[in-house]
Amino acid sequence: MRIVIIVCGVLLGLLMAGIISAAGQANVLTSLVAMARDPWGLVTLLDLGVGLMFVAAWIALVEPSPLRAAAWIAALFVLGNVVTLLYLICHTPRARSLRELVLPAAASRR
Repeated sequence: MRIVIIVCGVLLGLLMAGIISAAGQANVLTSLVAMARDPWGLVTLLDLGVGLMFVAAWIALVEPSPLRAAAWIAALFVLGNVVTLLYLICHTPRARSLRELVLPAAASRR
């Protein structure tokens, strides 16, 4: 399971570096408007939204505390996949297997 933490940490570092670099070059809202005007930019935003909805549904299903799930999901829709990676990094140490990380309730019934 250590490899999951390493991979997520590397991806988080790359994502944060990209965010910091982009923030120094352009305003995020201006860039979102420009992306929404371009057909491929719009599809990219739609793809991101669908992915975030999937991750939100997964968190809602696996997080035992509804309040914590709501907090994670709210953060997810504000900060994007940075939160997905943080969620995985936070929950991986408690899991004994990848199956238990992804489907903790199913693993506990076995």
